[in-house]
Formats: sequence, structure tokens, C-alpha cells
Amino acid sequence: MASYDDLGFGKFKIYVELGYDERGKRRRKTKTVTATSQRDLNKKIRDFEIECFNTKDEPVDNITFSSFVDRWMKNYVDINLMLTTKESYEYLLDHCGVLDYFGKIKMKDIKKYHIVEYLAKESKEGKPLMPNKFLLIKSIFGRALEWDVINQNPTIGVKGPKREKKKTDYYNEDELNHLFGILDDCHPKHRIAIKLAAIGGLRRAEILGIREECINFENNSIYVDKQLRYDKNKHEFYLSSVKNRKPRMVYFPSTFMQELKVYYTNFKARRLQMGNLWRGIYDEEGNMINLLLVKEDGYPTHLNTLSNEWRKIINRHKLKDISFHQLRHSCASLMVKKGINYKVIQERLGHANISITLDTYSHLEEDQHIESVNVFEKLL
Repeated sequence: MASYDDLGFGKFKIYVELGYDERGKRRRKTKTVTATSQRDLNKKIRDFEIECFNTKDEPVDNITFSSFVDRWMKNYVDINLMLTTKESYEYLLDHCGVLDYFGKIKMKDIKKYHIVEYLAKESKEGKPLMPNKFLLIKSIFGRALEWDVINQNPTIGVKGPKREKKKTDYYNEDELNHLFGILDDCHPKHRIAIKLAAIGGLRRAEILGIREECINFENNSIYVDKQLRYDKNKHEFYLSSVKNRKPRMVYFPSTFMQELKVYYTNFKARRLQMGNLWRGIYDEEGNMINLLLVKEDGYPTHLNTLSNEWRKIINRHKLKDISFHQLRHSCASLMVKKGINYKVIQERLGHANISITLDTYSHLEEDQHIESVNVFEKLL
């Protein structure tokens, strides 16, 4: 049975009743359509009814990989993971061939050999992101086993592709000195953002997520607890927890904090001057989010904009070509060279555990290994 609501302006919401499920829960499907006449509306209602009754929910025992992924997204990813993680999963599924390969196969029919065969095919064709795809597939089948959809996880015992260790490029101390010298000619917002990365080791999204209340000029610190993100589906900015959901306090030199204070003073004056023309964003309670590194009219700065401006600075001043994120590596590398404790470096960068810090930066201690040899050389 079907019914509809008139939403106005030629739009209608159609309801199709499909009875009740095994738990006694009402089953209903809806669709919003545009109709030019009652006859047009009746046709669209009839077409939607036929579509609904021809599309039956698959029993769990016979569910395909594609249908299970839809439920995995709804019942696990949407609830427990960040939107950026969901977007990464959707990209791997829809644009990197995972759904094309497994989509129509029933979950119970996918065996370990199918996983091995898929990985071998991807490797032979030189496809990218193979470690990411394997971790995604492991997560899907791990959840399917937990929910009793399958009796065995076909990914268990499969040797996953190795993740290639990327070269960590960075600026050394002399190159950082040169960079800081030329930044005086740059836009104040870009200068501050670059120094937050190169001195504080902050990520792009963390830099753009700094609010007024995060800054403490008395003890020269910034509280890093949020990151700015952009929802591609809703076309809006929002704040989420920092990576690993571990806020941290990052301390800065007093010289930089004085520079930040000048920027902050000018920022407040500009916001006051613009009044109602200020295009800030608001939280769920309707309160303005006091982001600091925004556009001239108060609208948030996109992550890609920050990277693009950094690219312009590199080209204009003929600097060594590193990414904006590698300014963060430059910060860490300098601290390693200066003998700063790895635990301090880990906490400054916001790594989940110290092993990440050691794996990424311990190779920089080669000079210290040479020096250790010289210690014994003197004894011989």
C-alpha cells in the first residue's frame, strides 16, 4: 500500500508499506519525487511500489558482499568511525575495484583462496593502495564473523601486502632558518600556519581547527583538541576530534607567541569591523566556532587551500620541494638531531604510541652511531 505527503512546490514524499520484519518492526520505504500533475504523481507512485516489491531484503545466510557492506557501513562505520575514514573506505570500495570484484558473491561463498587470488591479481596489475584494500577487506570479514554472518573469516592467515616505507623528506636546521627568514614577506595567516607546522609539528587539519579559546599567551601554549574537516556530501565544514582522539598541549617559543598575538589582535579587529558580514560557522547549539585561521570574511580555510598556498611559496622563493605535511617532519627531525627525548617528540606530534615516532625518525640518529664508535676509538 502506498501513500504520499504534499511537500509543496511540486514535490511529494511517497510512502510504501512493506509489512513487518521478524522482530515485529514496521517496514516502510520512502522516496521524494517531483510531479507536474496528479497523473504524473500516480505513475511515479506505481513505479516506486513495483520497485519496492521487486527488491527483497536478502536473508543473512545468502547475503552478498555488496549488501553486507551496506549494512556494515550503516551499523558500524557510521556509528564508530570518523567521516574521513568512511570517505576513505567508500573510495576504496567504489573507485578501486573492491566492490567490482567481490560485490555479487555471497559472503558465505568467499574463501581464503578468493582473497589470495584477488591480491595476486591486483599485484600483477600494479594496482595502488593494496595494503589499504586488504585492511578494509579484513575489517569487513572480521565484523561479518562477529555478527554470525559467516562461520570463518577468509582473511585469517592470508599474508597481506607490505606497505612501502616512504622516504621522509624534511628541511634541516639551515633550511628552516632560511624559510623563517622569507616568511616575513608572506601573508600573516600563511606565515602563522607554516610556523605552527614547522615549530609545533601540527597537522594541517589541526592548524585550521585552532580556536581562540585554545591559545594561552601566559604560558605560551596551544591546546590541540580538534581538527577542521569538510563533509563532501553536506558541503559544510565541521570540527572533529584530533587523530587518535588524544588532545595535547603544545608549547611554543615566546617570540612566535608574540607574533601570534599580533595576528590575533588584528583578527579580532577585522571581525568586529565586519559585523554581520562575518561568515563564521556554528556548532549544533547555534554558537559560533571561533576559528582563528580563516578567510578574510571569517569563512573556514580548506585544507587544500593551505597546501596550495605553501606550493606558491615554494615556487616563488625556489625552496626545496617538500609537502606541507613534511614541515611537521622537519619539526620532528630537528628535535631528534638536538637530542630531545623521543617521548616528548611523540607527545608533541600527537602520535598514538612511541613506536610510530621511533619507526619514523630513528634513522636520523646515524650521526650518533658514528659518535658512539669514536668513543671506543679513543680507548684503543
